[in-house]
Amino acid sequence: MASKIIENFTHKVLIPFRLVPKDGLSPEKLAFSVTIGLLTGLFPVFGATTLLSLLFTFIFRQNLMIVQSVQWIMGVFQVLMIIPFMRLGVWLLNQPEIQINIDQIKMAFQFGLLQGIKTMGVFHLFGIVGWIVVALPFGSVFYFGLLKFFRRKL
Repeated sequence: MASKIIENFTHKVLIPFRLVPKDGLSPEKLAFSVTIGLLTGLFPVFGATTLLSLLFTFIFRQNLMIVQSVQWIMGVFQVLMIIPFMRLGVWLLNQPEIQINIDQIKMAFQFGLLQGIKTMGVFHLFGIVGWIVVALPFGSVFYFGLLKFFRRKL
């Protein structure tokens, strides 16, 4: 079972990255592109990760294929991290404790579509605050760690 997972990961993730053209792709640019993909892939709003990664890719002139590939891979972790980011935002903003779970989301929409969207919007704002606080320091750690790794490998 574990060997099948490793084999799938190798063929679907690692080999495609080997196909990235290395001409003009410095370790710094590669590390920054992967970092943008990692951070934007964890953005706690469904559907906004692609737009955010495209925006950062064009602003910082990074490799679009790498950023989008990493951002896409991070989708699984985005789902796992949305509620922790929301709870962190609630704590950071010193808000009353709210239950953020599937039942709460269902209840938000019981009073109508607009009320549900408003409630979920507030939850997402809490998540964005939590993500910003985590993304800034971890982005630096990711970048410098990846930079060291890519300098050895390239």
